[in-house]
Amino acid sequence: MPSENTRTDGSGGTVVADAPWVAPAVLIGLPLVGAALGWGLVLIAEWITGLSWFPFQGLFELLTDLPRAVQLIGGLALGFAAGLVLGLWVVSELLTVTVGRESMRFKRGDDEQEVARGDVASVFLDGKRLVVLGHRRQELAQVEFDLDREQLVAALRRHGYAWQEGGDPYGGEFKRWVPGADGLPRGADALLKARERALEKSNEGDLRELREELAGLDVVVRDRDKKQYWRLSDPA
Repeated sequence: MPSENTRTDGSGGTVVADAPWVAPAVLIGLPLVGAALGWGLVLIAEWITGLSWFPFQGLFELLTDLPRAVQLIGGLALGFAAGLVLGLWVVSELLTVTVGRESMRFKRGDDEQEVARGDVASVFLDGKRLVVLGHRRQELAQVEFDLDREQLVAALRRHGYAWQEGGDPYGGEFKRWVPGADGLPRGADALLKARERALEKSNEGDLRELREELAGLDVVVRDRDKKQYWRLSDPA
């Protein structure tokens, strides 16, 4: 039976997600923390104006010129609003994995991906990332994974997916990328150079897009400590 953090969707698939209390706790807790910080900031605003090195002196001086009641109400309201905005963002970024007879689906915020069951050869965890490989040893999906591992494994086995307990079965084939590396298909080196710049800037959008372009050239890429490692998948 699914655990308290999993449920069954309308098509019989198993949904692996955070516990039901996580989203309400975030949406209640962060605004309250924000309000408390706003209140505390008002209480020490006058002391801060005496610290010449502290930034935003003009803002704090303006705050201390307001009536005390306005200061406290404003601090509470602004802190609560900031906490609420942060809480909504955190909830929108919670990962949901749906494992079904026909496909696997991954959703985090506006980013959603689906992989057909027949295309999946194996599934494993690579550090903090969940990776799905196809029958050509190509990467079909990769997502940051922060859910319960055992619940995921149970869902995969329940629906007949091949789980690799030992991690990447082809992990030993990866080579560290250096410009002009031998064995790369034409065009891959330029993409890896562009991806190196995106990796330095932690640009997740560019990293994902360039990873997909490399996959089109039968190149699988992994990141370790801001370094790129690659291997080839089997040609189509």
